[in-house]
Amino acid sequence: MKIHFSIKDVQEIETRGPWRTKSEGNLMVLFSFPYEIDMKRFLRWDDKELKNIPDIRGLRYYSVRSLPKGQVGGGEFHRIRQEIVFATEGSVQWECEDLSGKKKITILAPQNGIWLSPFILHSYKVLEEGTGLAVIANTTFDPENTKTHDTFSLSEFQKLQKEHQK
Repeated sequence: MKIHFSIKDVQEIETRGPWRTKSEGNLMVLFSFPYEIDMKRFLRWDDKELKNIPDIRGLRYYSVRSLPKGQVGGGEFHRIRQEIVFATEGSVQWECEDLSGKKKITILAPQNGIWLSPFILHSYKVLEEGTGLAVIANTTFDPENTKTHDTFSLSEFQKLQKEHQK
């Protein structure tokens, strides 16, 4: 089995700001990508992986808020979904692992984010009470249709790892 994503594809992103707005708010630029390079890469999907699921290609933004300190989330990977994740407040320790076993740990806070490719196992531990996350994904989602979730467990990842490392 040949998977073309690795820990090298996990990219840390620096945010910019804050700047005061005319309405006395704070403006933060979470990311700004040129279309020709980054957006084309983000809006691509592996056709082979799309064969067994409904067409979930698209663009989605969601947030997770009020996370309690010490909680652990994730523990999953995706076959076609790419995600760009930011801590909007607070911080998390974000851990990634690829099929070859290489790992990367990043502390996500409002100053940075992370870009995750498919086939990267990821989990996080909340470091501060009330942490919030913002996520941009290149897939749509129907909570009632599990075939659209594109979320797979640690045990499935470990099976793929064994196959990949042969």
